[in-house]
Amino acid sequence: MIFRGEGAARPQKKSLIGALVATVVVLLGSQVSPVVGYLFALAAMVMIVVALFTDSIWPTRIKKEKPLVFALFWGLMLGVLVPFVVETFLEGGWSAVVEMLTSPP
Repeated sequence: MIFRGEGAARPQKKSLIGALVATVVVLLGSQVSPVVGYLFALAAMVMIVVALFTDSIWPTRIKKEKPLVFALFWGLMLGVLVPFVVETFLEGGWSAVVEMLTSPP
């Protein structure tokens, strides 16, 4: 990870393109039905664990990221979580976002 003093690096081009494609697929797929959105949310939780164990969330100067893990992780994060937070903000403003983040599950 970048907190180990290794310094951040730029992701590979294929990783960024893969993340963009995954984001579009996830965003469009989650709009199809709630079940598909739920499955993508479950996949996002799994990818958080996988990305942490493979240490491929972001590349460092010493170690490159794994393109597939990077693309799926960031594609799912951007395609599932960001639209949810933006929708919450548009419906209730900053107070709704803070409430969402601080309320018990």
